[in-house]
Amino acid sequence: MFSGRSTKKQLRVGIALAVTAGLLFTAGCSGRGGDTDDAGSGDASAGKKVTQFAIVTPEKESDYGWNQQGIWAAEAAADELGITLDDNSNVGYDNTETILTQVAEAGNDFIIAHASGFNTAGHRVGMQTGVPTLVVDFDKNEPGKVGTVITQAQEGAYLAGVAAAMKTETQTVGIVASAEDLNWFLMAGGFAQGVYSVDPSINVVVAYVGPAGYGDSAGGSTVTTQVIAAGADVIFGMGDGATIGYLQAIETADAGHPIHYIATIGDVTSIVDNPDIVLTSVLWNFKNAYVEAIKDIEAGKFGTKTYELTVENGGLSLQDTPSLSGDIASAVEDAKAGIIDGSVKVERATDTAGVQAMIDAKGK
Repeated sequence: MFSGRSTKKQLRVGIALAVTAGLLFTAGCSGRGGDTDDAGSGDASAGKKVTQFAIVTPEKESDYGWNQQGIWAAEAAADELGITLDDNSNVGYDNTETILTQVAEAGNDFIIAHASGFNTAGHRVGMQTGVPTLVVDFDKNEPGKVGTVITQAQEGAYLAGVAAAMKTETQTVGIVASAEDLNWFLMAGGFAQGVYSVDPSINVVVAYVGPAGYGDSAGGSTVTTQVIAAGADVIFGMGDGATIGYLQAIETADAGHPIHYIATIGDVTSIVDNPDIVLTSVLWNFKNAYVEAIKDIEAGKFGTKTYELTVENGGLSLQDTPSLSGDIASAVEDAKAGIIDGSVKVERATDTAGVQAMIDAKGK
């Protein structure tokens, strides 16, 4: 094995082998429910050296969002700690438990199950194999075996809402979300609160691609076109692969006025013809959480706490762009300071009804 960053050629071959092996493993087992959660030998007090760890993602890093930032953060953590990264990206959502089990059996000392849709399978694999596994958006830390990372995503989205409210000329801004997902609910609600903190008379419209349309580019284009038709000139998009559709709709729109985009999690400026349409992006940086988790494994503390991404710890921030300047930048900095010192409280919306209630309340 090589220490530090893994190569893309190794990774793509590894993905194919992992999926094939996973299918064979399923066929040869008596059933996923046959094992108990008492399996494995994880001991939070013992600690162990981490020399190789894995990240497993449902899509490629070319989504310019969730998958990209998880992979980049894992690479950065591997580089900082001088250890091997086993990158298992683009595995989809089928056979998740089987794939995670194969990854656990491939010599990895730690697994990052980087998708909300992986959390149940990740928890089970961590419990069964004893290989410390980090899951997202879950509430069951298990000493030595399973840890949780969450984002206070509403905080970063609040800053984006402030920027959108300062930028809009039509007094209408839009939210497009690829799925009915906890993080997207948190961000949609936080965005609306940020908008109304500047001007509660601004209209906020929201549209969803579907219950789980993360990679649906065509659907993303359709809902974005609808939101633009409703008058929105700033679009806040949450998408993974659906992001491509959002951007296509914005770049081809004939609205008679400029339309600006606020991305989530990653940097999309390299995939648009005119980078000026990108107002900013809510960046998510998992690196410090991953480094902390690895150090906790070695200290025998893994699974005893939840790792968070917040505005205060730098896990959430707005991307610097030429458009994010002047009065907009000043307003964002003031809001950031308020979140950090506690004078600004950003409420959490955890479902579609909660998001709509925040939008309808218009900051009241």
